[in-house]
Amino acid sequence: MNDRELYAKILGISEPWEVTQVELNLKLGGEVQIRIDYDDSKGLSCPECGKECKVHDRVQRSWRHLDTCQYKTILTARVPRVECSIHKVKTIRVPWSERNSRLTSLFEWLIIDWLKEASISAVSERLDLSWHQIDGVMQRAVQRGLKRREKQKPERLGIDETSFQKRHELRDSSYRSGCWNSIGSS
Repeated sequence: MNDRELYAKILGISEPWEVTQVELNLKLGGEVQIRIDYDDSKGLSCPECGKECKVHDRVQRSWRHLDTCQYKTILTARVPRVECSIHKVKTIRVPWSERNSRLTSLFEWLIIDWLKEASISAVSERLDLSWHQIDGVMQRAVQRGLKRREKQKPERLGIDETSFQKRHELRDSSYRSGCWNSIGSS
């Protein structure tokens, strides 16, 4: 098994995607660079409607992946964009990452696990990512969780009618959060 086949297995890359190059760059602390290409002969479809489309162009994108040994691992691909008669020009989805993320899904899962144990700043420092990148992962995870969540109606709602009638406003944030946390409890 050669290095391209090994990384294709490790990353779960399959047709129409193909690992075409694996390179170790030892400059600046070391980096494994993995090149992935799309085989156009397999056909392309619109990511919105699934209609078969022709290639409009390609855009080069890179994603940070889990480290290989002590080296940072970067996936790079020229991702095809298709021209759909209904949705215009759309970038096809890649199987190793979510839309609008520059981190692979496996790397995001690692970050989420670490966030259970440490602060955003600590995870950011340890993984050599910015605070905003870590926060973005956290926000995407929350959105995925909220989409899976079933909507529930509160069984009880408590209102302080005296303060409500006098138009009192809560100024102390700790009191406010304590008050709102009691909604629905008896």
